Amino acid sequence: MSKIENIAKYIDAIANNDLSLETYRKYEQDILSVTGDDLFTLFYERLNKQETPQSILRYLDRLMHVFYQNLKNHVLDYPVNEFLDGLHQENEELAKRLESIKVHMRRDDWFEQRAELLPRFEELLQFDVHYLKKENILFSYLEKQEARFQGVSIMWSLHDQTRQSLKDVIELLSQDDKAALTSAIGRYFFDAYGLIQKEEAILFVVSDAVLSEADFEVMQHQSFDFGFAFIDPKQPQAITQAPLTTSGLYESETGSLSFEQITMLLNTLPMDCTVVDEHDKVIFFNNPKERHFYRSKAVIGRDVKNCHPAESVHIVNDIVDSFKQNKKDVASFWINFKGKKILIQYFALRDENNTYRGVVEISQDISEILTIKGEKRLLDWD
Repeated sequence: MSKIENIAKYIDAIANNDLSLETYRKYEQDILSVTGDDLFTLFYERLNKQETPQSILRYLDRLMHVFYQNLKNHVLDYPVNEFLDGLHQENEELAKRLESIKVHMRRDDWFEQRAELLPRFEELLQFDVHYLKKENILFSYLEKQEARFQGVSIMWSLHDQTRQSLKDVIELLSQDDKAALTSAIGRYFFDAYGLIQKEEAILFVVSDAVLSEADFEVMQHQSFDFGFAFIDPKQPQAITQAPLTTSGLYESETGSLSFEQITMLLNTLPMDCTVVDEHDKVIFFNNPKERHFYRSKAVIGRDVKNCHPAESVHIVNDIVDSFKQNKKDVASFWINFKGKKILIQYFALRDENNTYRGVVEISQDISEILTIKGEKRLLDWD
């Protein structure tokens, strides 16, 4: 059998709670030669067999404990490029802050003085931009390289798990339950350190091997749309791009618009708009002054199912399938998000023959709209 086949059998064993030394010895030679590239192939196969990222997370860290013996020998020797260097530096800064919290918790009276921990943990919320850059930029570029890189959905689930464990800590810091808080902090540390390990030993190594210098240059530029956690990198020089074709008019029975007017119109609308074509690929998004959800140019050409966490992608699939089968034309949701009420709607795009041609997703802040009462007939800008 090949190395990949043997490691696949070992993963099956671990997934079924076979942690015996005998099983390890059976596949030891291949285990000690496993690479990050191998793991992307192996987990892609498991996802194709309908195993979910959440189910993989149940045994992933047990595997990492075994595989890390060889993976740690392949971590990158920084600096490599500005994009990966930035992510690596953010990891180092996060680790420093985690170590500082550990020092505080070694005090005998740490629980009585836990109010001092609150700003330290709240500061760690800034690290979310690190995960957002991976989800919206790096993952997009990897997925466009090869289908097997859809395995990054497992790491996206880890992001969400880590986000939640940090929220749990912050919530428990205001409560008088030492056992629950201690457990939550331990969970968060395990998740945060585990992500650093998986990024440095797998994700960054594979990304460096399969993506080009030009890819990383573009990704670094896009990083500035999201920001940085605990570091302040230098703004890169502008990338020279071919000018867009802006000639011609959009003409219809109800009027005509120039390219510039269409762009202004779409970017002035008080909502986020994203368009997906009939092949499930993202083809456009507008750029309003205030976005509710992050978008990066890297999303263009990305399969819509890869633009959402694995835990919610089934909802998107259900919507798109219903639109394609002409069962529905609209799907609406509303959520509380960063102190605002956000209305999220999906509309089917159909041509004059009622043939499905895609979907547009629109997100709008309706907080102020919900407060409207009575009438307003006079202009009052104050």
